[in-house]
Amino acid sequence: MSDPAPPSLAERLEQRVAAQPVPPRTSRLAEIIAARGTLRRLRDAGYGSAQLAAWLEECGVPVQAGTLRAYLARIDRAERALAAENLGAPPSDREILAACRQGFIRDAARSRPALRVSKTGRAPGSVQAAPRAFATPMSSLTHNPHRDL
Repeated sequence: MSDPAPPSLAERLEQRVAAQPVPPRTSRLAEIIAARGTLRRLRDAGYGSAQLAAWLEECGVPVQAGTLRAYLARIDRAERALAAENLGAPPSDREILAACRQGFIRDAARSRPALRVSKTGRAPGSVQAAPRAFATPMSSLTHNPHRDL
């Protein structure tokens, strides 16, 4: 008798997928927003950002301490702003996430330096090329466009 053929790669992948369900996709920021109450309580109790980041990594949410600090500050600002807009009703996680993302977009746009153009139509410090008529002529003896081929 002959041995059965080993399963193909596709069959092995299908078996793996059947054994492990697909986890829902969430961003780190969304997961931190969902746990913000606990994180805030731990932070107020005296735990540092490094310790909280280490615990989050153990729970499957890898994040740097500085990033966690920035996220928590942004979440607090967004939550306060949304609570001021909607008097009485606490904001939902989805609203906080949307506000945080808008803040990231706004900050990214603000961090790009604006290109100032002078009255001549050039950016300051830029060098204008000499007109072609005044360019130094290149002879075929010194310039060979095919030499780098």
